[in-house]
Amino acid sequence: MLDLMRKHARSWFIQVALFAIILVFVFWGVGTFNEDKRNRIAVVNNSPITLSEYREAYDTLLKRYRDIYKDRLSDELIDKLNLKKMALENLIDRVLLLQEAEGLNFEVTEEELRESIMNYPSFQKDGNFDNSKYVRLLRYHRMSPEEFEASQRRDLLIKKVAEFIKDNAKVLDKEVSDAYIEENESVDIEFVKVTPSSFFDRVKVSDDDIKDYFSKHKEKYKIAAKVNVYYLSFNPKNYESKIEITETDINDYYRLNIEGFKVPEKVKVRYILIKTASGDNSESVKKAREKAEKVVKEIQKGVKFASLAGKYSDDPSAKKGGDLGYIEKVRLAGPVGEAISSLKAGEVSPIIESPFGFHIVKVEKIQDAKTRSLKEVKPQILSVLKRERAQELADEEAEDVYERIFDEDNLKEFAASEKMDIHQTGLFTMGEDLKEIDEDRTFSNAAFSLEKGEISEIIKASGVNYILQMFERLAPRIPELDEVDKNVREDVKKKKGGDMARTKAEKLLEELKTAKERKRLVSKNRLKIEETGFFKRRGGAIPKVGYSEEINKDAFLLTPDNPYANKVFKVNDSYFILRLKEKKGIDKDKFESEKDRFKEALLEQKKEEIFRTWLNGLKEKAEIEREI
Repeated sequence: MLDLMRKHARSWFIQVALFAIILVFVFWGVGTFNEDKRNRIAVVNNSPITLSEYREAYDTLLKRYRDIYKDRLSDELIDKLNLKKMALENLIDRVLLLQEAEGLNFEVTEEELRESIMNYPSFQKDGNFDNSKYVRLLRYHRMSPEEFEASQRRDLLIKKVAEFIKDNAKVLDKEVSDAYIEENESVDIEFVKVTPSSFFDRVKVSDDDIKDYFSKHKEKYKIAAKVNVYYLSFNPKNYESKIEITETDINDYYRLNIEGFKVPEKVKVRYILIKTASGDNSESVKKAREKAEKVVKEIQKGVKFASLAGKYSDDPSAKKGGDLGYIEKVRLAGPVGEAISSLKAGEVSPIIESPFGFHIVKVEKIQDAKTRSLKEVKPQILSVLKRERAQELADEEAEDVYERIFDEDNLKEFAASEKMDIHQTGLFTMGEDLKEIDEDRTFSNAAFSLEKGEISEIIKASGVNYILQMFERLAPRIPELDEVDKNVREDVKKKKGGDMARTKAEKLLEELKTAKERKRLVSKNRLKIEETGFFKRRGGAIPKVGYSEEINKDAFLLTPDNPYANKVFKVNDSYFILRLKEKKGIDKDKFESEKDRFKEALLEQKKEEIFRTWLNGLKEKAEIEREI
């Protein structure tokens, strides 16, 4: 079978973009280790990882996260995710796992390899392995079947090692119940919030206060370092005019990506929600049902659904007459989704009950599933292929220039000799927006990592390749007090207000512990008692309070006998006094019904923890040299 694949692979050539197959090569290139030492990014137990492997891993990882997060992948999120380190550490992990597989004498049989390739989703058509799709995709990614098979063999070896380690995981019944309780019990907390701003009108700030504060916090006002760099730019947009896309290219792309052009069946829905809250008593639920029944009767009398939604619905869509727009049928789930799926155009559902309340839906129109025609999507395909091939040309030219410039020491002179445009940033600080650069922090980080006169490697920021040379750097400095007097004065005011708020909160907490009339005492202090409502440990932000791991932990330690937390908590500069109102345990019947599923999920989690712990231990013992 593998020989047959090889034979056919040599007779095909196609250039088509398909992201699914790229994921196969995210963390492991097929480059040789016989590259110059200067091209190494790391060495793991004498096994090098090359710069080209690292670049491929990082670029593909960045693309993967852009596909996941879309426009939400901000510069800050890229920094927080630390994708550069992630790409390198994944490569290191992979080398270690392959070395461990060799030490354990693990092997992959021809049958296992064949089955893996034939079951790979990107090579299938209508659920079956499609050899023509296989060879075309390999040709597109400039890989021979032998290279791909070697990559797959490594994947299978790593999988075997991982399964071997994970098989040691066991979960006890007590672990299941404890974890279930931790995840599902909830608390309702009363709190009093004391804010610094409420004390600002009493705060007095003297010149001595400012001088004293500044002398103790000078680093806070440090003026950041600045750099100025020359750079060459290789923007794919500048190469698009050189690209020629043939009809064959477009047809092949359409055929290989036909699934992406299928439009599923959709329904246009209007919706009414009569809301009930968790914990509502039977009387309020009864009134909600009666309200829903009244709405249904009015619909049956011929009153327009949209007007009833605007009048009665508790859903945000009420402002638009309950209009939810078109919804893909495949995305419908739960009792409401099932009801929508069962309705014909123009029909209204009976009342549907859920934990959120009572629902009534109307299906106004149904759009049948279809596949967008080649004519319809041709401009889209043309744009994609042009963009991708322009990126390839930009990458190739950047690589070519980088190779020729490697031994140079003056980027400006090189650009002049080659008649290339060279640019200059002007002095800027780390992370500052640069007018000519669509920044994703990569450019800025690279610039600040350079020594004066040093030329960078190829840097890719938002798809554009850059080569930089540092020629000016201003060191960070502590300013004089008069340069930052206004900022220091404001900070002193905030600190004094915060100190007063904390003192007030701590004093009030002690008084509340013994007070007979809590509300009167709180009101006397011109404050109020608020309530979070029920929340769970892992519910994210605490309602009306905000994010606080400390509160999330301590709130669940409170008891009816000791309802007050023993300290005040600071969240976003405000101080909180906490008192337990009610704790809600787990539903035992629900636990029994979910126990097996929960145990299975907990076992998978434990397997990953054991594997990660083992791998980290392997990493600690290994000899690893990182260049970045």
